[in-house]
Amino acid sequence: MTIDMKHQPQAERREAIARAGLASLKAVASIGGPPSERALAVMRSVRDFLMKVDVDLDALQPIAAAELATAVPETEWRERILRGMTVLAMMDGEPTPDRLAFLEATAATLGIQALPVRTFRDVLDKRFALVRIDLARRSFIRHAAKGYVANEGVRGILDTVAGALGREDKATAARYHQLDDYPEGTFGRAYADFIRRNGFSYPGELGGPPPPVMRHDCCHVLGGYGTTPQEECAVVAFQAGFEKADPFYILLFALAQFELGVGASPFLPGTKSQADPETVFAGLEHGTHVERDLIGDPSWDPWDHFHEPIAEVRAAAGIPPRGREPVYPEAVERAA
Repeated sequence: MTIDMKHQPQAERREAIARAGLASLKAVASIGGPPSERALAVMRSVRDFLMKVDVDLDALQPIAAAELATAVPETEWRERILRGMTVLAMMDGEPTPDRLAFLEATAATLGIQALPVRTFRDVLDKRFALVRIDLARRSFIRHAAKGYVANEGVRGILDTVAGALGREDKATAARYHQLDDYPEGTFGRAYADFIRRNGFSYPGELGGPPPPVMRHDCCHVLGGYGTTPQEECAVVAFQAGFEKADPFYILLFALAQFELGVGASPFLPGTKSQADPETVFAGLEHGTHVERDLIGDPSWDPWDHFHEPIAEVRAAAGIPPRGREPVYPEAVERAA
């Protein structure tokens, strides 16, 4: 009997897609042996924060690519599931040729573009320069730079170049230091406190970041995210939830920096195995509620809102409470 998947009731259809997607994740996780605890943590987080369905992962059987193609005919969902399979493969230990072959075969069977799988191959082959090029073309930093330059014009281009070269710009730094004296409770003061608490530099200060990075720091402040490696992964996932760009490559920036050790950021050394699956996928779900692209939308300029109460800025952008306190490095040191 043939079932018309596209005309199933919405809740039933969602559960069918979720079950097929999770079974595909388990298929990747099962290559080479039973799923690891790390892989199961990724699957639980996807189930609980993104799929939001009641599926017993222990009882779930892995699904082959042909079965997935039958269960999920929609191209958009096929692409999402393949991204999820690739993310799991990147977060579950060192990449392997067997997993690459499985991902490539799945993409071919589904008849979809395999850009995430190509990036997985680059990681496997340690062609990190190509990974960095992909990130430069597709990650949030490029979108933040476009939004900043659209607001600031030629001056924005010069500021960005100067910041990337680590040059001092006293006028730019002085503009940011005005935020130190903004009233308590304003967005601008919260941003200034975030910079001070973490020992960061303002754009324009010697060694400070390029001004577009300010949009990322604003996401820390508005979303309630700290600055440990786990929290950095979470805030980038938060951004992936609302940016008008491929979420895989936004999330990959964090994974490359803190999970794979590729060193995607020019400002930080790469580290390995620092991403926490629950925090990452909770952040991604958190970002899906946001109603503005806080990174790439040139019509949203933080300077237009720094004087406003931070609660009003969050409400206007549709940012709900995160549900957990942000974690900063000094808190980790105290706990240790």
